[in-house]
Amino acid sequence: MNHTAFNSTVSSCGNSLYSINLANISPDVRAVSIVRIVGNTLTCPLTTVLNILVMVAVKTKRQLRTKSNTALTCLSTTDLIVGLFLQPIHIFSASSLLRGDIMFCTITDISAITTSICSLASLHHIVLMSAERYVAIKHPFTHETQVTEVRIIMASALAWAAAIILYIIGHPYTVIVIVCETLLIILPVYFNVSVYKEVLRNQKQIAANQVSLEAKERLLKKRKAFYTTTIVLLVILLCYVPSSICSAIMVSFKEKIPSNVMVTTLFTSTLFPILNSLFNPLIYAFRIRYFRVAFIQLLARKKNYFTS
Repeated sequence: MNHTAFNSTVSSCGNSLYSINLANISPDVRAVSIVRIVGNTLTCPLTTVLNILVMVAVKTKRQLRTKSNTALTCLSTTDLIVGLFLQPIHIFSASSLLRGDIMFCTITDISAITTSICSLASLHHIVLMSAERYVAIKHPFTHETQVTEVRIIMASALAWAAAIILYIIGHPYTVIVIVCETLLIILPVYFNVSVYKEVLRNQKQIAANQVSLEAKERLLKKRKAFYTTTIVLLVILLCYVPSSICSAIMVSFKEKIPSNVMVTTLFTSTLFPILNSLFNPLIYAFRIRYFRVAFIQLLARKKNYFTS
């Protein structure tokens, strides 16, 4: 039996969310699949390169070897995995759907698992980043003595472990996972509101010349790091929350929603969390001059290496 004949016998994909007739794909699904392929193909190299640059810059540049940048680097590992593995999987998934290939089912299952774990890991890392900023500004002595690069990296490993564990227990205990993740969203909001109040107090002290020049420079650096973390948090929420709400609706009403609408909606909504992994290093470069300089130096060095 040839490939075309085999596909014509397949009425639908066995995946609970992506049940679709592979032999009769609607124009809307085809259009969204093409957009998904083009979008991921164009951004995948940028996502990978920029996040590698973030990690190398923090590792090699003394000015960037701060605890807040170590936390940013931990988030960059998540974004790098998105660029290296998740985006190619999404490309293969959309391509197999366009071809009417039965492998679409397996690839999409892998894509859904990887997307869920990376989404949870990103959320856990933004909690880590917000907590690090909270301790740095609210409890500077504790931050100086207790918060180390090694402990931040260990916390990042725990964030990944928690993401995998929550995904595994998510099927039989969905309500528990939803409650846990809702609380995790509340945590960075609480941290950032508390820190913002402290930043305002510090600004008043600086305006009234109540601190030394050295203390002023230190407070200004902490304030800039706080605002960078806040921007990253807002962008992550804007990228992930609508997608999560959309996925929850699709899961809740999957029996009533036509399969073509289901696939079109989910393929569209998952683009935003993917693009977030590209936005994050761009935010670092835009907000932090040392990152911009380091990126230019590293890219110039690589160019000279290949041309010499």
